[in-house]
Amino acid sequence: MPPLLTTMRNTRELVSGEVYLLSALAALQKVVETLPHFISPYLEGVLSQVIHLEKITSEMSPASQANVRLTSLKKTLATTLSPRVLLPAINKTYKQIEKNWKNLMGPFMSILREHIGVMRKEELASHQPQLTTFFLEALDFRTQHSENDLEEIGKTENYIIDCLVAMVVKLSEVTFRPLFFKLFDWAKTEDAPKDRLLTFYNLADCIAEKLKGLFTLFAGHLVKPFADTLNQVNISKTDEAFFDSENDPEKCCLLLQFILNCLYKIFLFDTQHFLSKERAEALMMPLVDQLENRLGGEEKFQERVTKHLIPCLAQFSVAMADDSLWKPLNYQILLKTRDSSPKVRRRGVHVGAGPALLCLAPGLGL
Repeated sequence: MPPLLTTMRNTRELVSGEVYLLSALAALQKVVETLPHFISPYLEGVLSQVIHLEKITSEMSPASQANVRLTSLKKTLATTLSPRVLLPAINKTYKQIEKNWKNLMGPFMSILREHIGVMRKEELASHQPQLTTFFLEALDFRTQHSENDLEEIGKTENYIIDCLVAMVVKLSEVTFRPLFFKLFDWAKTEDAPKDRLLTFYNLADCIAEKLKGLFTLFAGHLVKPFADTLNQVNISKTDEAFFDSENDPEKCCLLLQFILNCLYKIFLFDTQHFLSKERAEALMMPLVDQLENRLGGEEKFQERVTKHLIPCLAQFSVAMADDSLWKPLNYQILLKTRDSSPKVRRRGVHVGAGPALLCLAPGLGL
């Protein structure tokens, strides 16, 4: 095994000829298939080489023999090895690739995601604490790279979140609830970095999409944090920066997007009358006041209102299913038609009256 791993570390030779690369992959595949109980001392090295090889084969055609064999090898690693053997190696390998994460996190997390997918119920229950510890460390990725490009960090973070969500969908309500609260505390403790909120609300949005109506069983604990954060990043209400960094506006825009998207899904999939009077009142003004929040400049403001805020408010009104709650919402939205800004007035008409009544726009000075 050591000579094989040494050969695979010689990237120059591997890329010099496809036959050489295919031979190395075939040999490693055979070892993993026939000796799964004896490779644990070398598993960390195997995982590292497989991940780096995907970086090489990504430049080849998806239908190439190298890509086909590498995909098969990853599947074998994910489905053949027991959690007792694979998870410790996953944890150690993550600590290595986290230092040089570009183009590596996706292939790495895909192995863990597939492994979680084939874990039996009793295996998952047994290893959930270990996986929880791993994910709490991995979810700090954004915080540890807070000054990097937001788009690139977000793409990498999504690999981690997709993997965690693969575990979440296999949990029962009883086993997911403590995990959810642990994640909530991880993000909301007093001394927690603010960037964790970006990660947590991104995660909440992804979980809401997967669990649909079931997520409302847990979402009640998010109402006040959502409302508070919506107010804290509304520049029409405060001049104080939310994130202590140079790219505060960009991060705040992203945070708003995650919150609005998550709320939209909660309202969309609500079949349990999630929006009680108290919750509706808590969220109403923070949401409506976003019509005045020009955070990020006019272009970002227009995009946010059109793609995220208006759908969220529309679904919010549907989820109320109560005239006594809907009327105050409609009134507050229509009050925005008195705003000094024509763009805010126009958005107020869009949300409150709908496009059919935009013929009134000239009378409103729009």
